[in-house]
Amino acid sequence: MNTTRITFIGAGAIGLPMALRVASAGDLTVVDTSEDRLAEARARGLRTASSLAAAHAPDLVLVMVATAGQAAAVLQGSEGLFARGNENSTVVVLSTLGPAAMQELAAQRPSNGPKLLDVPVTGGVPGAVAGTLTLFAGGDAAEIERIRPVLQTMGKVVAAGPNIGDGQAFKMVNQLLATSQLVVAAEALGFADRLGLDTHQVFEAVRGGAGGSWMLDHYGPRILDQNPESISARVDIFLKDCVLVNETAANIGFESEMSTAARTVLEFAVELGLGAQDASTVVEAYQRDLGVRPTLESGVADIPVSSVRS
Repeated sequence: MNTTRITFIGAGAIGLPMALRVASAGDLTVVDTSEDRLAEARARGLRTASSLAAAHAPDLVLVMVATAGQAAAVLQGSEGLFARGNENSTVVVLSTLGPAAMQELAAQRPSNGPKLLDVPVTGGVPGAVAGTLTLFAGGDAAEIERIRPVLQTMGKVVAAGPNIGDGQAFKMVNQLLATSQLVVAAEALGFADRLGLDTHQVFEAVRGGAGGSWMLDHYGPRILDQNPESISARVDIFLKDCVLVNETAANIGFESEMSTAARTVLEFAVELGLGAQDASTVVEAYQRDLGVRPTLESGVADIPVSSVRS
């Protein structure tokens, strides 16, 4: 697939290192609306375009944006991928949108439009840089197999199921764990601090034991530092995913108590003005003496994430 023409949409904190990996698999163009991000991509040796119209006609499009609204803007409309592509091209959604939103997008695909695959990823910025992401691949098995060489440049491809939305369903299970474990890691280290313990010593003592986790291992040092040099993932991105887990659970009548509890803390962190900060700053929800955090009311509220980018 070395001559495959590939367009990668979204050059954010995780998107750019993913695109750098994909560049080895074909003739790549990176598309983003931010000139700063495009400049960084060019500095890394990638060809860029500020719009789909300015990019070459691709065989394969990889979409890594932050929200369902952004994905819809890329796929739909007269200038969107559904209108510009054809049955010989393929669109892969790598974003975390939730099963319902992904299925809604699939329903808008014209019968003669490009093939559509549902392949959200996990592993964070470190996994994107190292090419060790896990990709939950939902959709036509034959098409997934055909483009597997491209997908594998980013990490391990896991078959999630034959239906659009299956990949997103796998990701919801992952995000229930990830968002809950992020909040638990922040709470545990905040607890250690309130106990008057050396938090660095506690972290090193527990990280390899039964209480350890990938989230603790990755975010623990950032929580302790409280001034990370770079953003691994934003608080509002975690909140967006937590809301998606809640919505998905509500749609099937499943009560996700852990996700609900995590969402309460993440919402409070956003109220503290931490939305655009690294997720490690969630610990401030346990450090600031601002009274009792509000409890989550019944029902699933809308979270304004339209301005959030990957």
